[in-house]
Amino acid sequence: MSLRGAFGWETAVSLMSNRYVLQLRRAARAAGVPRMLGRFTRDYESPFSKQLMLACRQGDVVWDVGANVGLYTASFADWVGPSGKVFAFEPDAMNLPRLRSACGERPNVEIRPFGLSDRTERRTFLGDGGDGTTSRVLQPGESVPKGAVEVELLTGDDAIQGGKAELPDIIKVDVEGHELSVLKGLQGALANKRLRNVFVEVHFGILDCSGRADDPKRIEEILKRSGFKLSWTDASHIFAARPA
Repeated sequence: MSLRGAFGWETAVSLMSNRYVLQLRRAARAAGVPRMLGRFTRDYESPFSKQLMLACRQGDVVWDVGANVGLYTASFADWVGPSGKVFAFEPDAMNLPRLRSACGERPNVEIRPFGLSDRTERRTFLGDGGDGTTSRVLQPGESVPKGAVEVELLTGDDAIQGGKAELPDIIKVDVEGHELSVLKGLQGALANKRLRNVFVEVHFGILDCSGRADDPKRIEEILKRSGFKLSWTDASHIFAARPA
């Protein structure tokens, strides 16, 4: 049972945004714990990664939104096979060399060096220096730290209409607090019956600290309105499936 299922929504939000939990998570990511685990297993976010694997079919088109350094991108490419395709969206230029390296010579991966959002524009972005930890789009009014840069953002629907990506069968979203904006820019794709599954990592701590604690509920509402049945694989991952 997930943390949310065991304790309820408000308790889950409170626990995930607890400052000690956030400090521990930041320290683990800064130390490269997820990356080290990823070298030994593709299941370090189990059962989330297991659900991703089970959802993929040969020939699928998968969107890896927030591909980072390619941990999931390479796995997706293997799971969908040579007849499938993976579009990896990553706006952080510092992460692109490692993303390309992770994907190797896989011909079924197409890297898109821009992010997704609720509008097509340029936004301020704080990268992680290419170490594969945390990078994110800054919110309007947020102070701009040293090292922040401007990046290109498109709506997912614009990416499809502009020929920069194909309509997906599966979407994975991991964008460090920008997940609601990504989904808002995908209204057309979400309404298309071809899209079977949407996987979203919800960053409770970032959302709570930036005054957007209601975003998780709004994410659920968008997915439900689009015809998906939702479940939480753990305390921070949504698995949305379109009923057959």
